[in-house]
Amino acid sequence: MVEFERERILPYTPAQIWAVLADFENHRVWNPYVRIKAFQIDPVTLRYELRMDPQKPKFLEVAASLLAAYPERLLTIDVRPSFLLKFEDSYALSPAPGGTKLNHSFSCRGLFVGLRLPGVRKSFETMLDAIDGILASHLEKKYRGLPPSKPKPKHRGGRR
Repeated sequence: MVEFERERILPYTPAQIWAVLADFENHRVWNPYVRIKAFQIDPVTLRYELRMDPQKPKFLEVAASLLAAYPERLLTIDVRPSFLLKFEDSYALSPAPGGTKLNHSFSCRGLFVGLRLPGVRKSFETMLDAIDGILASHLEKKYRGLPPSKPKPKHRGGRR
């Protein structure tokens, strides 16, 4: 297995970032490599379309399933374009000074990864950099001028 990972601090709350990540229908707005559609909620069934080059218009529908969806903490999708290449696309969120730490990773497995082909490494690194940059720009546009949302206070009982 080969893992590609990027980490950055974003000036938004986990809830704000999660709202964008969990909105599958709008991934296409900020992710030029993927189109996702959720058909069912429980269990989640996905239609996942992928392209490795955003300059080419054609997307390929591939097998994918939701492995983890922990609101405001973790989103992981298992993507299986072929028996030669499989990967997990994962977004981990955690509070950090000044906002939220976003850890985005691709964990790759399959024959292509075992062959250590330089094009595969470069493709995943390019995808990671592009997706994270566009996501940060999308968040900035979406929340421009809005203060970061604050966690809702928990009611501790008693009278109101």
